[in-house]
Amino acid sequence: MIRKVLQKQAGGSKRRAAILVLTLWIVVVLGLISASMLEEVYLELKLAKFQREQLEAMALARAGLARAVADLRNDLLMDRNPLGGDPFDALGDVWARLDEGKLDVPMGKGTYSVWVDDEAAKLNLNTMELNLLKALLFEMGLKEKEAQQVAAAILDWRDPDDLALPPGVGKEDEYYSALAAKRSRQRWDKGDPPIYRCKNDRFSSVDELLSVAHVTPELFYGVDIEEETPPSPIEQLKQRTEREAEKRRRERQRGLRDVLTVDSQGAVNLNTADRFVLQVLFRATLGNSETAASMAEKILQLRKPDARGNYRNENALRKIEDLVQLLGLDGRVLTALQRVAPLTVRSNTYRINALGERRDDQGRIRAQHLICALVARSYETLQPDQLTALFEKGVVNTRLIDDFQRRHRDRREPIEQATVRVVRWWEL
Repeated sequence: MIRKVLQKQAGGSKRRAAILVLTLWIVVVLGLISASMLEEVYLELKLAKFQREQLEAMALARAGLARAVADLRNDLLMDRNPLGGDPFDALGDVWARLDEGKLDVPMGKGTYSVWVDDEAAKLNLNTMELNLLKALLFEMGLKEKEAQQVAAAILDWRDPDDLALPPGVGKEDEYYSALAAKRSRQRWDKGDPPIYRCKNDRFSSVDELLSVAHVTPELFYGVDIEEETPPSPIEQLKQRTEREAEKRRRERQRGLRDVLTVDSQGAVNLNTADRFVLQVLFRATLGNSETAASMAEKILQLRKPDARGNYRNENALRKIEDLVQLLGLDGRVLTALQRVAPLTVRSNTYRINALGERRDDQGRIRAQHLICALVARSYETLQPDQLTALFEKGVVNTRLIDDFQRRHRDRREPIEQATVRVVRWWEL
């Protein structure tokens, strides 16, 4: 009897032990599931926070872009009725002045900075002739033979024919395919399909130069990419505001991407072109590097900034003929200069670089967003019956439309509208 009782108690203890072990396993499994779910929730929260900060940085960049567009439009309106003389565009305009509250402007939980670059301050890659191309390459340190090869390859890439510029070498694709095969040490015969094809059309972007024969990354970026990483777009913009940035830019070799554009109308604005571009223009005209540097220095001294580094439009050129009157430039030299490249004091195409930075409470950068927009500004003439179309491009308050129609109901003469339109837009 006692033995049966003891056996029964032992069996109950085993069952309770098994239940306890099973319970512990269930707790362990539930704990693992909970930990996994908590980790997933934590990661999702971090991702949501990161995405929110990225969106805030993008909104800050768009605020900077809107500021730049407003400055460009206001400058166009002011140029419509200039205070004495013809309208012109220079580094003293509101769109170009960095002291007008455009750097690290606080807004919400971050800041925005905006830079506006005049595309007419650069040389147009699609309109440059051989003489100007060679002068540019000479200023970048290339010798006669190298400059001739690079310039010919650039012109062959964009011209409509299929004959290579070096005399007597035959067709473009065959000539450059043979060069490419020799450089890469691969076999290629004249009857084989070409491994290098010229575009035979205008450059779509400056980056397209990297596909052109003889144009090396070092020549394009201005640095040896095997020894130094080219600065990113954001780093390039940041360097403009550093104290020693101008000194470093003068010491660093220029790259083709720094001085060329495909977005201007071809004319170079002497009020916004930098020292390097001016030297290239005068070297192509005069053929002498020292004389070119001297003439470029005279123009820079004419429009030099004040002690705080701010440019004043009182010192800007009002018209191209001012070079003769103010600098004593020979009229024949001016004529030759304008044959090398069209000159102007007006600009209508700009590149806006707007950087938004989301910061934490300690001021550290949590997210960055860069918007680059190529814009063109002009006056558009609209007939009264076309004006309502302006409001059909988006959702607008109906009271605004009614007020506009009431004010212009009886208008008969055309209306001029200052516009800044986006030509191209990209974000980083």
